[in-house]
Amino acid sequence: MNYGKILSALLMFTVLLGCKDNVLKITQVESLSHPIDSTIVEDTTIDEFIKPYRLHLNKTLDSVLCYAPKNFVKSDGELESSLGNLMADIALEQAQPYFEKRNQKKIDFVLLNKGGMRAPILKGGVTARNAFELMPFENELVVVALNYMQIKEMLKYLFQAKSAHPVANIRLQLDKKKKSVVEVNVGGKELDSSKTYLVLTTDYLQQGGDNMKFFSNPVALYKTDYKLRNALIDYFKKVDTLKVELDNRMRYAE
Repeated sequence: MNYGKILSALLMFTVLLGCKDNVLKITQVESLSHPIDSTIVEDTTIDEFIKPYRLHLNKTLDSVLCYAPKNFVKSDGELESSLGNLMADIALEQAQPYFEKRNQKKIDFVLLNKGGMRAPILKGGVTARNAFELMPFENELVVVALNYMQIKEMLKYLFQAKSAHPVANIRLQLDKKKKSVVEVNVGGKELDSSKTYLVLTTDYLQQGGDNMKFFSNPVALYKTDYKLRNALIDYFKKVDTLKVELDNRMRYAE
């Protein structure tokens, strides 16, 4: 690249700008192609510089934090999954203390999305890398306050989705004949039409991601400043063994 020519062009451009009577017009545009291929020689100096940082990062990511006694996947149930139940339960357990201390309120239940889980947790040692593979996005946990009408929109969405979206502290029974959710239980109690419910989800879903538009205009929105991935890692660090089962928290009526 000829830096002398570039500097001359910039100086000329500056001079022209100083002449108020001149009108500048673009007459020609040129481009240069710089292919990135096998012809590029590796810079070993840079590689040697970053090598210790890379080794330290890999060691941190691959250190075993806890143990998975079985495979946790998102395809082992019709309307729930072992991986979804695990993620929702972890989100609630980790976010609840933060939220309660900051707002003097308790979260009622959790709703996440099946598509957000990008990798299983396989039997064996569980690491921070597993958390990054499971949740590669920078999604933060947020709490939205929903009124009864918004909860009804949520229930309509869940029936139409017919998908194993992760939920916690809520039990749902869907009826194929009636084409609706016919039974809702939150924290051991039936749904109360006069109550505003505090729902833990992610900022991505709150903004309408995965078509969850019922989250977009909540009665109130509370930020936790806590990433879902960080919640997973913090939980992995504090337990010895991951434990969760399919427990019919969302199911079809018989």
